[in-house]
Amino acid sequence: MQFLAAFPTRIYLTGFMGCGKSTIGPLLARRLGYTFLDLDALIVQQAGCSIPEIFAAGGEAAFRTLERKALRQTAMMDAYVIATGGGTLVSDDNLAWALRNGRVVYLQVSVDELVRRLAPRAAGRPLLQDRYGRPLRGAALRRRIATLLARRVPWYQRAHHVVAADGLSIAETVEAVLHALRTYRDSRNERR
Repeated sequence: MQFLAAFPTRIYLTGFMGCGKSTIGPLLARRLGYTFLDLDALIVQQAGCSIPEIFAAGGEAAFRTLERKALRQTAMMDAYVIATGGGTLVSDDNLAWALRNGRVVYLQVSVDELVRRLAPRAAGRPLLQDRYGRPLRGAALRRRIATLLARRVPWYQRAHHVVAADGLSIAETVEAVLHALRTYRDSRNERR
C-alpha cells in the first residue's frame, strides 16, 4: 500500500528503550511502502563499533554527538520510518529539529511493562548497568527505568502523536500509529 502523497515524508518513532520502536518501525514502514531505518544501527555502522563500545570509549556525551549527526542525516531521506534511540529526542535541539523535519510519534509504555521487556536485555544497555558495567536487576532496574523515564517524558510528550502501547499487540500498535498518522493526513486535507 503506497501512501507517499498522503503521509509525512519522515516519521520519527520515539520513546523509552524497549517501547517497541525497532519492532513496530519495520512493520509500519512496510504498511506505508516506506523504508525503515534504525538510527542506532546507522550510528554503529558509521562508528565501526557497538553502542556499549562507544559508551566505554567516550561516555554518553560521545554517543550523543554521533546520534545528533546521524539524526541530521535523515533530512535527506524521503519515505522513511526512523526509530530513534530512547534519548535521541531528549534535547530541545534534536526534538525541535525532528518536529520540523517529519512527524514524531511517541510510543508510550508504562514502567512496569518496560521493566518486563528490558530485564532480560539489561546487559546490552549501558544506561541499565551499574557503575561497574553489571546489568541492574529487580528493584534497582525498576528505579533506574522509572527515574530515566520521568526525566524523558516531558520531551516525549511534545511529539505530534502519543500512542499508548501498553496492552496492545504489535499489530494493534502498528494500527494505532497508522490511525494517528491518518488523523494528521485528514486534518491536512481539510485545511486545503
